[in-house]
Amino acid sequence: MKSIETLDLHIIGKGKLGRSLSAILQRSHIPHALYGRDFPHHLQGIVYICVSEDLIESVAHTLSYHQDCVVVHASGTLGLDVFPPHALEVGCLHPIQSFPGPEVHLPSSVPATLLSHEQASLDSINKMKQLAHCLEFSLYPFIGNRLTYHTAAVLSGNFTTILFSLATELLIKEGYSGKQASELLYSLAAQSLENASKGTLEEVLTGPIARQQKDVLQKQQQNLSWDPLLEQLYDTFVDVANQRLQKDCKD
Repeated sequence: MKSIETLDLHIIGKGKLGRSLSAILQRSHIPHALYGRDFPHHLQGIVYICVSEDLIESVAHTLSYHQDCVVVHASGTLGLDVFPPHALEVGCLHPIQSFPGPEVHLPSSVPATLLSHEQASLDSINKMKQLAHCLEFSLYPFIGNRLTYHTAAVLSGNFTTILFSLATELLIKEGYSGKQASELLYSLAAQSLENASKGTLEEVLTGPIARQQKDVLQKQQQNLSWDPLLEQLYDTFVDVANQRLQKDCKD
């Protein structure tokens, strides 16, 4: 297997993801090229398409495909059908992580899934794995339905961000600064996520839902009456949690 240093590595896309991946490679002194809209169409080596999802198919159909070129894209929702039918040395390498941009933060842990074309050569698949290794990804195979897979990523990532933001807004409304609100709640949120990764909902859930303190839950919901959507969201989460807890008990 060739060393990654002997391969031409190209990232297409200068958005938050592309710039973050470029920064990770720079940190490890791995040669590569980062392109924006003016990327060359005839490339050799490994090409990682990191543009927005609505542009991936267009970029994929612009590239030339030949024996010395392996092309992968980074989308979680799109499969391999975005590539031209004749392109076989292709894949999807999706990092399951949030990339706010290298100016803000580079994540320290990046799990990722790899799906390669069923007719891709072993050499091409190895190059895809090499790319993941150089980007410090913890690699897993892609399994199942892509829509369900990405929905799970949205629930665990985007929804967590939204909920944390809503919680900090409640404390800001009471007089805390944004910084104070975030610092007060962050450790709880981080520990709760760590707990969730260790067992079932019944095993790890704490607080008034786990203790079935219905009076507390009702008062908290009523206290959100100034924001009907937030009040409804609270009620929905309580209902969903109770249903899952009942299911866990039966199982």
